[in-house]
Amino acid sequence: MNIPKVYGTFFKRRGKIYRKSTYIQWGNSEKSIGACLLLNPGSATLDINLKSILDTAGLASGLIKTEDPTMEQLILFINRIYGEDKPVSGRLHIYNLFNLQNTKSVNAIDEFEELILSGEYDINDSLVEINEIKSHPWILIGWGVKQEKRWKNLQFIKEKWLELLEKSRVPVFGKKHLKQNDYYHPCPRIQTKRPLIIEELVEIYKQKFCVQRFPQHATKPNLIIELEAVEMYDIEARYRNGWHKSTNNPESIVKSFSHLGMKEGYKLRAYQYISGGNGNGVVWALPKDKELPDPSECEYLDSFLSSPRPTFALPDFMEAIEGDRTPLSYLQASIVFHKLHEFGAMWHGVSWGRDVILPVKEDMVILSNQYEWVFEDGESEPEIVHPHFYYNEEGNAVVVFYTVNDIGTVTLNRYEHIFNKDNYILSDKRTIIATAGGGIIF
Repeated sequence: MNIPKVYGTFFKRRGKIYRKSTYIQWGNSEKSIGACLLLNPGSATLDINLKSILDTAGLASGLIKTEDPTMEQLILFINRIYGEDKPVSGRLHIYNLFNLQNTKSVNAIDEFEELILSGEYDINDSLVEINEIKSHPWILIGWGVKQEKRWKNLQFIKEKWLELLEKSRVPVFGKKHLKQNDYYHPCPRIQTKRPLIIEELVEIYKQKFCVQRFPQHATKPNLIIELEAVEMYDIEARYRNGWHKSTNNPESIVKSFSHLGMKEGYKLRAYQYISGGNGNGVVWALPKDKELPDPSECEYLDSFLSSPRPTFALPDFMEAIEGDRTPLSYLQASIVFHKLHEFGAMWHGVSWGRDVILPVKEDMVILSNQYEWVFEDGESEPEIVHPHFYYNEEGNAVVVFYTVNDIGTVTLNRYEHIFNKDNYILSDKRTIIATAGGGIIF
């Protein structure tokens, strides 16, 4: 059985004990499996030998006794979400709004307020670097819901932590109070309520971090957008090979999805390549006060068709797209990513345009009957056919969906999209998991 251990660093100043750098360790891995943000250190204390060092040297680090109700609750929570029969390896980090140790929360807060006013304690002492926050896949907030008007410094440090978490883009959760921006502590004082809050936190965790499925129609635009042409229409360009400025506005694709929009100060513009009846395009994100230059004024990338790039364009147009960070927004962003990469495509330039996202009519059996699939080595029929969303172990949003494409050879494809924590920039991977003979040729 994988029995966790608790480690912490304590220091003593003017007779008061403070605790920092606390974590619960399962196995040997130093990788974070999550973090929590609580009010202040409670009753958990150092091993008796280390406590002696603390009393004499004023500083000590090492094992903490796990016979502490809060530690027991957190251990139970981790065991529940990862499964008690599965080995857990990693660390759950524990942060506090302030580091003063006191078992009674009201007394602790009053003492914290007095220490701030007297100048004996730095209100920012509990804050950590943003890169440390980013190392966690998620953070559970549980600093309690009791409020008093006199606790002004407590409110201040709450706001500072919330700002830090917002900047980090790390997913957060907890049992939130219905009327205020506070979260219930994972270890209520009344013992009979402790099993209930663990059940509630496990359910909240599952709703936020476990796989969320979408119907196929969720991949479709759900707003009607009418945008005027953004460039003067050049009728001769339709019959002239090479690059020219596209009259169509790529922003219409972004704005047709209700959970997405353009970042303030940016716009999308595109070039289109024409060769006979074939077409390809390239989309760039530009500062709003800049105009799309003529292709002849651009540098040309060492890429397919040597596409033109304005010197002031962002490296990735997804950097100029923002959303509400809901699972649906990430699904919509995945679709927008592919649509914009094929903006201006015609005839032989079309590829993504022939992908049909599964399931068709909500039923994989239709495709199983229509095609005789030959699965690639190591691949099999997907367990989840519907588009779905989850957070990976690093805390990055992930969207996966399956498509059928019939260009040349009929293929069953898995698309995986992993998003940055800071924005909607993503890496995508297409894997052909099965084929079903010849398709169309055009």
